[in-house]
This record gives sequence, C-alpha cells and structure tokens, in this order.
Amino acid sequence: MQLAVMAVMFVASAYKGKQQQKLKIQEETAYREAADRRMAAATAEASEERRKKEFMYSRALAVAGAQSGRTSDPGIVTLLADLNAEGDYRVLSTIWAGQNEAEGLRYRAEAARREGDAAWTAGLVNGVTSAISAYAGMGGSFGGFSQSAQMSKGMAASKAAGTVSAVARPAGFEAARWGF
Repeated sequence: MQLAVMAVMFVASAYKGKQQQKLKIQEETAYREAADRRMAAATAEASEERRKKEFMYSRALAVAGAQSGRTSDPGIVTLLADLNAEGDYRVLSTIWAGQNEAEGLRYRAEAARREGDAAWTAGLVNGVTSAISAYAGMGGSFGGFSQSAQMSKGMAASKAAGTVSAVARPAGFEAARWGF
C-alpha cells in the first residue's frame, strides 16, 4: 500500500512537470516562429524602402535634368548623393529594427525552453520529495532505522528508570562535560 501511494505521488508530480515543460516548448516554438515572421517583414519593409530610394533618386535626377539640363553640377551631385545616403540609411535601419525585434523574440524563446526544463526537473524533485514524505508519514523507516522511534523508546525508558538514556542524548553529547 505504501509503495502504491509513493508511486502515485511521484508520477503525479513528474507528470505535472512534464506538462509544464510541453507548454513551454509550445511557447518557445511560437516565439521562434514570430522571430522568423518579423525578419521576413523587415526584409519586405527594406525592399520597399529601397524602391522608394530609387524612385526619389530617379525623380530628383529627372527634375534636375528638365530644369537646367545639367545633372553634373556640384549642387545636383551633392543632392543626389544625400538622397542615396538617406535611402541607404532607411533601408539599413529597417533591417536593423527587424533583427533587433527578432533577437528579442529568440531570447524569449530560449528563456521559455529553460523554464520548461526547470519545470520538468522541479516535477521530478517534487515527486521524489512527496514520495519520501508520504513514506515517512506512514511510519516507514529507511534502512531499518527510525531515529524518532528510537528516541521515543529511549525517552520512555529513561522516564521509567529515572535516568537519561544514551539514545535520547544528541550525537556528541558528553555527560562528563555537562556534569551529568
């Protein structure tokens, strides 16, 4: 009977830990998928920024050519270079923002995986602890020695004899040192 109770307590705690681990694995998977989606969205946004950059450059070049006919003027060249630099900056900042958000999601995925592993370990430890507590609570002893049972027997014997029993003394107790 004691063995069955211990087994049930162990299995219940271990099962609870395993279920928590499964939930955390699902959470990890969701975070990793969200990170992949965010990178895909950042790539699409960067492509759109690149398209806008090329359009602005083309438009500025066309307007400059139509007004003065000279697109090699230093002012026009500087303006076109600034437009290209601004466009490159927008493209790269879009990619960076996507990578940064994806990295945060990957970090959360790793944390969820570690939480799941910890839940499984905690379930096993709780199972063992519960089983041992149940066994000890039902009067079981480990290795045929029950310190509490021997202590109580020694106390009862010493009360009857009017002396202090050696079993009732704590380990390392020296009667001579304390004057007993």
